[in-house]
Amino acid sequence: MLELLALPFPHVVGVRVSGKINHTDIEVILKEVERKLIDEDNLNIFIELDHFDGFTVRGWLKEMQFLAKYINRFTRTAILGEPRWFNRGSALITRAFPNIEIDHFIPLQKDEALIWVSERDVGALG
Repeated sequence: MLELLALPFPHVVGVRVSGKINHTDIEVILKEVERKLIDEDNLNIFIELDHFDGFTVRGWLKEMQFLAKYINRFTRTAILGEPRWFNRGSALITRAFPNIEIDHFIPLQKDEALIWVSERDVGALG
């Protein structure tokens, strides 16, 4: 399941991920990204993992389509949760999309993660 988080930053999309993600969950984040891209050139993503159990096949395919369409519009991604998911996901993302800055934070570092993800990338502003 994917739940949007209300964050006070217009250029940050926040999501809480729990359980297994399917294709309809990806539609939720896609709509929020498209809504925010009306007013913002680039976005940062805050992902809070809560017992994340991976993707369904259709969910994974939808995620890949989503990334292919918008990957050049993301500059930073903060992942809050267990290190095992960060290590797997970030290695794949950074190899495929080296322009995205990704950092992992443990749950005790949530405030630090929100500060980091709220910073605008200077290169994206030019």
